[in-house]
Amino acid sequence: MRMMLVSPPAYRVVELFYDRPPFPRIALASLAAFLRASNIDVRVLDCKFDRLNYSAAVEKIVSAYPDVVGFTAFTNEIIQAAGLAELVKQQNPRITTVIGGVHVTALPERTMREFTTFDFGVVGEGEETLVEFLQARRNGADPRSIPGLCFLDASGNFHAGPPRPRISDINSLPMPVWDMFAPGREYGLQTSRGCPFACPFCMNPHGRTVRPRSARNVLDEIAWLVENRSARNILICDEAFTIKRQRTMDICRGLIDRGLGGRIRWRCHTHARSLDLEMVTLMKRAGCVEIGIGAESGNEEILAKTGKGITKADIVSAAEILRQARMPFQAFFILGHPDETPRTAAETIDFAVRLNPTLPVFGIMVPYPGTEIGRMAAEGEGGYVLQARDWNDYNKQIGNAVSIHGLERKALERMQFRGYLKVFIRNGRFGGLLKFIWRYRREGIAMIAKSARRIFRRGGPGG
Repeated sequence: MRMMLVSPPAYRVVELFYDRPPFPRIALASLAAFLRASNIDVRVLDCKFDRLNYSAAVEKIVSAYPDVVGFTAFTNEIIQAAGLAELVKQQNPRITTVIGGVHVTALPERTMREFTTFDFGVVGEGEETLVEFLQARRNGADPRSIPGLCFLDASGNFHAGPPRPRISDINSLPMPVWDMFAPGREYGLQTSRGCPFACPFCMNPHGRTVRPRSARNVLDEIAWLVENRSARNILICDEAFTIKRQRTMDICRGLIDRGLGGRIRWRCHTHARSLDLEMVTLMKRAGCVEIGIGAESGNEEILAKTGKGITKADIVSAAEILRQARMPFQAFFILGHPDETPRTAAETIDFAVRLNPTLPVFGIMVPYPGTEIGRMAAEGEGGYVLQARDWNDYNKQIGNAVSIHGLERKALERMQFRGYLKVFIRNGRFGGLLKFIWRYRREGIAMIAKSARRIFRRGGPGG
């Protein structure tokens, strides 16, 4: 039995990092590795990484003669995944389609009913579920009892197996199959699963228990990428890479001892309270060129409700450590927290100006399914007005999922634009502003086009 794992094409190319990523999709590489190690004939197709449109993707999928095609999708990709699945079935109705990823994990029954072109859904971590499912298909066994699997039967009844336990020792997983993809300009590594914090805007699909890979396991993968794929740029995609300090130090010392620190440039995201000068200095020696921290808000009351356990003083301290180590850093802010007001949003912008990160990132709150914010928006709490037309509106930069009473969507977007300008201009970084504008010109054009469409819909600037 042959399986192909697929991530769908972009809805439209706006955010280059997400819509034309420089690295293959980690989920595909990890799942395919587990399937291959289980003696399953598996292929991969990353449409965004390979720059494929729907027709080219369908041709590649159908010509591979798969028995099962598995799609992975975030919320703002689910429509594209379903559309591609439908096109594949039109070409070969005998193909079985499976959907996995965070969207179906958050909304299993709704996803299966909304997108009937998917025959089965995988809820949670998919490695073991997919293997058991394929074995059941090959043997003609009843799939109802498979943990983590869901589907609609011929009568439209929804069936869901028991919850799939998370893999406790992720060191037991094989290395992602990077050899199945064309070489990338960058590679994403997941060195742990899980995040201990309870942010209301994050679904946290891997749970609140951090399951780390060992330093040796991580170093072996990096060494393989350098030697076999000439990797030079690596993004560590953990939710909070430095949360386990000793492991972070061991990885950095290992990079230096193996001579890898001078051969790669790597970036990571982490929690503001899990940084110290000794660690950041060692990270820089080991090849780290940028660290991202979640600042979220400039209002203390809002910060206290984020579940991150941080204050403005913690964030300022982290920024000072990063500057002292001469480490470039990103700071991520959200506009549109529950009961956000123009005053609290302005506090966030002013706080960003004070922090003066190398790269400020202002996102507008997205009520993702499976999150507390998603629940609040659906029930009209926190001042939220859910206004999304479909799942493609669930985008942090150019989406249209939600607005707030007293702070309408267009006001949030104006503040988002103002935030970027103020950080650069107030800190005298005019050259940096020009570089920023050029780097994110597609996103800027999309935001301008969106504003223009809004004006024309209501009959002109004064309409």
